[in-house]
Amino acid sequence: MIIIQSCGLKNQNDKVTKVESLRTDLFDKYSNDSIRAQIFEIAYDNKSTAPSYIVFKAKDLSTGLIKEICCEAPFLSGAMHRELNIEYDEKGSKYIDSIILENRNKTFEFNNKDALNNISFREYPDQETIDRIASKNDLDYYNEKFGNNDSIKFMHFENDTGFVQESFAHIMFKIGIIISRDCIAGNTIWFGDPNISMPKIPNIDE
Repeated sequence: MIIIQSCGLKNQNDKVTKVESLRTDLFDKYSNDSIRAQIFEIAYDNKSTAPSYIVFKAKDLSTGLIKEICCEAPFLSGAMHRELNIEYDEKGSKYIDSIILENRNKTFEFNNKDALNNISFREYPDQETIDRIASKNDLDYYNEKFGNNDSIKFMHFENDTGFVQESFAHIMFKIGIIISRDCIAGNTIWFGDPNISMPKIPNIDE
């Protein structure tokens, strides 16, 4: 499955209004901050070899730019380790986990370039692009089929260039659906709570 990203709008004022409208109409129809906080915790606590995607805000303190980012949970953890110069031992990992999970607004600030690179801050699509990609997807279908997070079905992408897979996971997270990467190399994602046992041989949805 390939999702094509779109260009921005010309008029800045119209852009802000339309993007806000998209965000409200497309995402808040299906989910809310409380639900997203719950699935963030579930996704972050997934310590398996098939990590889940999380969505959060990151601020580059050197420029003041804030972006909403979607990445596999361990990448945010790694970024925080780099930013705070915390060791990757048990004590350090527990400390980083507590900082991330106790951050109520899920906005994280970074000065460290390696930390920003770890979450692909500069390259990641901006919010307008994510919203416009979302508008091209049948969110009613995904919400109806996977909205309970009790599915173990999967989706395969033809390629994963240009953050296609992450953008899709981003949109699913915003409507309240947990997405995990397959533990086997390839462009495959799983829908649903990672605590649900995945079959050894995936059953393709008929």
